[in-house]
Amino acid sequence: MYRIKQGEIRLLFLSIACVFILSVGHAISSITLILMAIALFMGMTLFMDKRYFLPIMLFFLPWSPVLKFSPGTHSFYSMIVPCLFMLLILEYFIKNKKYKFKFIFIPLFLSAYTLTIKLVNGIIPGNSYFFFILLIIFIPMYLHKYKDEINFETCVLFITAGVLSACFASKILMTFPHMFAYINVYTWKRMGLTRLSGFYGDANFYSVHILVAIACLLITLKNTKKTISIMVQLLSVITLIYFGMLSVSKMFILCLVFMGGIWFFCFLIDRQSLKYKLKFVLFSIVLLIAFFSSSLFSEQLNQYMIRFSMVSDAQSLTTGRSELVNMYVEYFMGNVNTLFFGMGLSPVYVNGYSSHNTIIQMIYQLGILGSILMFGWWRMVYRGVSNKIKLSFVNSTYLFMIGLAYFLPWLSLEMLYFDEFFYITILVFVSKNYLSSSQAVKEIEGGA
Repeated sequence: MYRIKQGEIRLLFLSIACVFILSVGHAISSITLILMAIALFMGMTLFMDKRYFLPIMLFFLPWSPVLKFSPGTHSFYSMIVPCLFMLLILEYFIKNKKYKFKFIFIPLFLSAYTLTIKLVNGIIPGNSYFFFILLIIFIPMYLHKYKDEINFETCVLFITAGVLSACFASKILMTFPHMFAYINVYTWKRMGLTRLSGFYGDANFYSVHILVAIACLLITLKNTKKTISIMVQLLSVITLIYFGMLSVSKMFILCLVFMGGIWFFCFLIDRQSLKYKLKFVLFSIVLLIAFFSSSLFSEQLNQYMIRFSMVSDAQSLTTGRSELVNMYVEYFMGNVNTLFFGMGLSPVYVNGYSSHNTIIQMIYQLGILGSILMFGWWRMVYRGVSNKIKLSFVNSTYLFMIGLAYFLPWLSLEMLYFDEFFYITILVFVSKNYLSSSQAVKEIEGGA
């Protein structure tokens, strides 16, 4: 599967060493070790080849809530972007490279639009707003320069290693009482439920990282031929499923079932040899029997049975989210200005409640006009990244699967202000290039 250079392997080991130091630092409350880990993270991001920026950020994404000295302070994960932005600007200036005006027009227009709406509503811009705008400007510049050097399989390796390491570390660190400020363990004693959420305060956010990592591994499996690689990837998928089930998230299990069905359909109709398919099915059955017979999953399956036994209507299925959506829709009907122009990316909510829905959040924060601008920005980014090769039906279905893993949770989470809104969406775009490139190679080999 992974055709990775030695430098990328060294970078992965550096990343793992960094989070190990960070974990030990938090476990023993050592500011020195935490500082060492943060310095190593910043050093890798700033001084390594910039083509590895996306893989590094994907690795550290599930670690971002603990890349800080203490709870309540800003994470260095987001603070690295202004430094990279300045380096990229300096590089363009020194090398006197021209930058296409279309890549800066929409970001600047979107910035001016949201700032105007914010000031009209009498809201002072905060740090989160400026970080968001900086990413809007930075990402097209970065992708314009490095889009052809980003390797999807490298990204998959890094996000899988990052998610798994964060899952294992949070499971260990939750035994330290002072880490409860970082690690949320939700216990519903009356129903006998215990939900884990890694370093994130929300079990559904935690689940999104796992779902995306699983989807990426299932995509790369289609091009994996070596037996040992197939075994490692399947083991990673099952381990990720185990950690995902610890969240007892209805969203996770429903997305997983949909993804599994889509992948199995693609597996059946994909042009692979019968020998490969039989070998793959055999390995899958052996691993599944080994895991499910070890009682690792039995307790979690019981927890899910309890959760779904509580479902009686749409409101209980969505854990009250449908009621929040209705509240926001009613607000829009009575506040047409907000419906069309939004609140300008401001930390305000209807009746103090978030919508728990990214689409509703975009309309509330950006309005219909601003949302059109945001979609225009994403279209510009996609067109700048895409290799313009049309996907076959099978590969389009694979792309739909990874899109489902990431975008379906938008219906239960507000993603707009989070780094996932940018980095995982770019990963989905890069996966399209991977699928189309591997498709083109197979067509050439078939013709030969």
